[in-house]
Amino acid sequence: MTYLVAASSYALYYCLEYDLQEMSKKKMHIASVAAICISILAISAWFVIPAVFGGPLSGNTRHDFGIVQIARPKTVFSHTFRLTNSTDHELQLIKAVPTCGCTTTDWPKEPVAVGEELVVPVHLTLRRSQLRTSTVRLEFATGEVEVLRIQGVGRFKQPLQIAPSTPTLNSNSMHGTRAILSLEWTSEEQPITPTFQTPDGLQIEFDDWILSKEADVHLGIPELWTIRMRLTIEKPVEGSQVFSINMQDSLELLVPFTIDKEPIGAIHD
Repeated sequence: MTYLVAASSYALYYCLEYDLQEMSKKKMHIASVAAICISILAISAWFVIPAVFGGPLSGNTRHDFGIVQIARPKTVFSHTFRLTNSTDHELQLIKAVPTCGCTTTDWPKEPVAVGEELVVPVHLTLRRSQLRTSTVRLEFATGEVEVLRIQGVGRFKQPLQIAPSTPTLNSNSMHGTRAILSLEWTSEEQPITPTFQTPDGLQIEFDDWILSKEADVHLGIPELWTIRMRLTIEKPVEGSQVFSINMQDSLELLVPFTIDKEPIGAIHD
């Protein structure tokens, strides 16, 4: 791996120091591509080599949270790896490097004797409905390394979302106020028209659902459907300024709204 890093550095140096007047654009391009490829190989080897040849710890170095529900804007999931020092010498962990900003760890600073357990809590932050994978590279004072792998597929507890989040309705508008309802969808069937409950005086009409984004099975991303809404005030609204939207297999979505008086004919989109 040291050789790869050195080769990468040399290639970059070659690109910078070579007489640019004598180097053709083609040669410069080839050298740049070579430098990038070697850099990628060096970084890959940094994580792949420990996995292929094994590390100083025994036990399960992988954890899959499976499909988990997340709340907006994010949810943090934690797993504690418990691994045994399987070498014939003491291990002192000096660094724990995650590959992703979505992962953090509270790695222990105390040395681990032969046959004793190393406890490493790892935290994975999920912000979207998708598959998230990450690794944590453990580096020891002896030069030995171990790689921990963690992953999970997020699914929002509330797959419905409205924009704007707080619609402003106009009591004098004949055309009503427009809003967009989005839905993350995992069923093979097309979603049905939502149902709603409104305070007296408020009416809601829906267009048809539109498939806005296809699912990505490999990345664990569900389909995204959108539907246009029209909210109309037919008479003075009585009660709280909140309405609810319901979809099959989804939580009730509570939507606050405000009322703004403007001249007749004004439209809010």
